[in-house]
Amino acid sequence: MSRRKILILEDEAGVAEVYASRLRTNGLDTVVCYSFPDARECIKQELPDGLLTDIRVGEFNGLQLAHLFRSLSPDGVIVIVTGHDDPVMRREGIQLGASFIVKPIDINRLADYFCNPTP
Repeated sequence: MSRRKILILEDEAGVAEVYASRLRTNGLDTVVCYSFPDARECIKQELPDGLLTDIRVGEFNGLQLAHLFRSLSPDGVIVIVTGHDDPVMRREGIQLGASFIVKPIDINRLADYFCNPTP
């Protein structure tokens, strides 16, 4: 059985490494991208099982990546993290079937979103 692969889009390297380390500790493979264009290419080249994305990534919006991911993976797990609890973005994320988490997140529970997704 292959391990689940999670794509992480986070433009802060230290934060991305904390996320990746926690997910790897819980048996998940991770691919980290620091820019929207790189993440878009990763999704197109090898579709991951899940997506962890920040909302604000440079001049891009992580919701754009979530829409692309959802169009290619109707059942894939999406987790959106943000420092700004915007009701419009929250609603859009939920409509995509994503978990919407406002920072600071409970890093000890991060893998649960991918290992035990709620229907």
